[in-house]
Amino acid sequence: MKKHKTSGAASSGSTFDPFHDRVSRDIRNSLSEAFVEAWQGGAAAYEATAQKLRQRHAQPAYRNYIDRRVANYRRADEEHQKLGEPDLMEELIVLWNRKLFFEVHELLESHWHEARGERREVLKTLIQAAAVYVHREAGRLAAAEKMGRRVSGRLDDLRVHLGAIRNLDDLREALADPQEPPRLKGRLR
Repeated sequence: MKKHKTSGAASSGSTFDPFHDRVSRDIRNSLSEAFVEAWQGGAAAYEATAQKLRQRHAQPAYRNYIDRRVANYRRADEEHQKLGEPDLMEELIVLWNRKLFFEVHELLESHWHEARGERREVLKTLIQAAAVYVHREAGRLAAAEKMGRRVSGRLDDLRVHLGAIRNLDDLREALADPQEPPRLKGRLR
């Protein structure tokens, strides 16, 4: 599991804020990394990670985040299993539609590091599209809007590589003025 740099002091656990609270950030990162590892390898390692995090961080804000995230991971796992052997874009769509935007980032980033050329640019753009909604969830609306406008234009330029997302125009429009994320439609949905 890779380590993420964190900044900011630990909070009392009264709110879950991974942008300003080191403990929140560590919980989010640890959970998402364990989930993506399980997603790619099949073992449910995120359940054990969640249990350790619950024991270490008993404050209600932390526990509530962990519980909600794990419940959402389980539902995503069920959808993932129904797909059989999905490709990366089908996996992206499952996670996106479950509003697991940080996990979309984690999943795509592992492929982005190895990618070259146009594929690398496509993955970077999709990572940034997910980041728009990570910012939005955290109440960082100005950052979400700025990034959303930039990403929206690049999606149009990369359209030829994004045929797996059947409603790309819906995504592009939503990113141009990020409000509620659109539900993505793929080949199997």
